[in-house]
Amino acid sequence: MKKIDVIFEGSDSRQNPGVACDYMLAKTEVDGEEIELYAEILIDDFCKEHDMPFEGDEFDMDEVDNVIYPVLREEIVKQAAKYGISEDELNFWWD
Repeated sequence: MKKIDVIFEGSDSRQNPGVACDYMLAKTEVDGEEIELYAEILIDDFCKEHDMPFEGDEFDMDEVDNVIYPVLREEIVKQAAKYGISEDELNFWWD
């Protein structure tokens, strides 16, 4: 079985241009139709909600990524299930 690659990166938000986010993205075909699985989290908002520093010497992007990753992963798995794609068919960045 060919796995569907799911990328994990940081960039500007699609929904809030100019705002930093972490996101996961996968593209594949289901029944001949191209689909996209996409989830993002705004880093600033996430840090505030989880009492994590967003600026200064205490800000640790690796720590933030480690907390955000499983949240995004869960969302991608949920989206994939709606298309009949099992979790086993997904190739996640850090798995």
